[in-house]
Amino acid sequence: YGQTWHATTKGDVYSFGVLAMELATGRRALDGGEECLVEWAKRVMGNGRHGLSRSVIPAVLLGSGLAEGAEEMCELLKIGVKCTAESPQARPNMKEVLAMLIKISNTRGEFNYGPSPPL
Repeated sequence: YGQTWHATTKGDVYSFGVLAMELATGRRALDGGEECLVEWAKRVMGNGRHGLSRSVIPAVLLGSGLAEGAEEMCELLKIGVKCTAESPQARPNMKEVLAMLIKISNTRGEFNYGPSPPL
């Protein structure tokens, strides 16, 4: 939407990617600094070519008992980078994003997306 002034599904994917980055890092998309969150994440990750360390996850989250979820937050940040690819054609569609999110949740084995068990 930002470049063409037309709403598109790839634009929605980009927006979701920004939201995923905000959730994963605890940072705002635009915090008044010189570098926006998307630029920062791509620099830290090398546009997805390199691994990502827990150091990008805020210490306040790690210190609040959420350290065990740091790997998942890193994976969420990776999804955010994929969703904010410069070229809209390089971005995944939302079905692919959902599959990536389910894969993250399945690594912990805590979620079941099948029918709810009877009470």
